[in-house]
Amino acid sequence: MNNELIEIQQRLAAVALQREQERLAAHEKAMKDLSEAKAKEEARQAAAKEAAREAEEKATKRIAEKKEAEAVALRAEADARRLAEQEENKKQAALDELIQMKERIKRQMDEMERAEEKAKRELRDAIMQATNVIEEIPTHPLARFLQKEPM
Repeated sequence: MNNELIEIQQRLAAVALQREQERLAAHEKAMKDLSEAKAKEEARQAAAKEAAREAEEKATKRIAEKKEAEAVALRAEADARRLAEQEENKKQAALDELIQMKERIKRQMDEMERAEEKAKRELRDAIMQATNVIEEIPTHPLARFLQKEPM
C-alpha cells in the first residue's frame, strides 16, 4: 500500500507536472499570440499613421499647388492688365502726338494764311500806290502852255 501510495503520489505528481507544463505551454502560446497580435496592431497603427501622413502631405501639396496656380493666374492677369494698360498708354500717347501735330499744322496754316493775306495786302497797297503815284504826278506848270491845244 505504501508502494501504491507512492505510486499514486508519483502519478499525481507526474499528472500535476504535466498539467503545469501544459499550463506553461498554454501560457507561452497565449503570450506568443498576444505578442503577435500586439506586433500586428502596432504594424497596423504604423501603416495607418503613415497613410494619414501621406494623405496630409498630398493635401498640403495640393493646397500649395492650388495656391501656386492661383498666384500664377494672378500674375498672368496682372501682366495682361499691365500690357493692356501699356498698350492703352501707347495709343493715348500716339493720339496726343497726332493732336499736337494737327494743332502745329493748324497754327502753321493760320500763319501761312496770315502771311498770304499780308502779302496780298502789301501787293495790293503797292499796286495801288504805284497806280496812284502815276496819276498823281504833278504836271509841270508850263506844260499846259506848251501843250498845243486845238483852237
